[in-house]
Amino acid sequence: MSFFAAFSILSLVCVDVAGVAPSWPAIAAVDVAATQTDQAAPEPLAPPPADDLDAATVKIAPREFISEEEEPLGPLVFDGESDPAVVDRLVDYLEGVGTLQGDFTQIAPSGAVSTGRFYLRRPGLLRFEYDPPTPLLIVANGGMVYVRDDALDTTDSYPLGRTPLKFLLRKKVDLNDAKAIAVDRGVDSVAVTFASQKEETEGELTVIVEAPEMKLARWIVRDLQHGITVVDLDNVKAGMRLANRLFETPDAGGAFLKN
Repeated sequence: MSFFAAFSILSLVCVDVAGVAPSWPAIAAVDVAATQTDQAAPEPLAPPPADDLDAATVKIAPREFISEEEEPLGPLVFDGESDPAVVDRLVDYLEGVGTLQGDFTQIAPSGAVSTGRFYLRRPGLLRFEYDPPTPLLIVANGGMVYVRDDALDTTDSYPLGRTPLKFLLRKKVDLNDAKAIAVDRGVDSVAVTFASQKEETEGELTVIVEAPEMKLARWIVRDLQHGITVVDLDNVKAGMRLANRLFETPDAGGAFLKN
């Protein structure tokens, strides 16, 4: 499994059960079909049209998801603040997060939808449990991201620093690396898109928070082929105690692969 095919599982962390295999693991975007060894490489994926995403998912998102004719329903949050000031607000919020847990819905570049539960403990720890029939478990710890596939009985590993997840999981958001390339304001939310200035990091990450209260709501990962994975968060609880066992490295099973 390629690095991006697995991270397409993620997108944070997206599993694509429809049979379209992205070329990289998107912070929550692993493609179940990409685990099939005989499958031909897919054509690069374009961003899904806005009509393919429901209103809840695109409440605020990068501008390619939003119709130019769409008018805001009220004043935009932080409308009187500069983009750098909004970025600072988001960075301060992320660096102040201790733990989060909740449910996620992931939309793959093909439009396939998967669900599950997530657990996050900053710095450095993340767990994505996918609901059946998706046979995947994703765990980040010790500077690595592990992707366990029970169907193939394999565990792949990827350096966290090569993935956009690093912007969420590092203790400090390094603005010398995480360049904010877009700030989009909504009526009750704000989106900031980060791109790494290091060539080893593949893709872009858009972090979307409810505002002005600043609460993580979703993220979007854009891969090098312009495929987009959306991870929508629900029932999010902050500050809960999370057991260490949640972040243990998955059992390697029949094979352990380092990438």
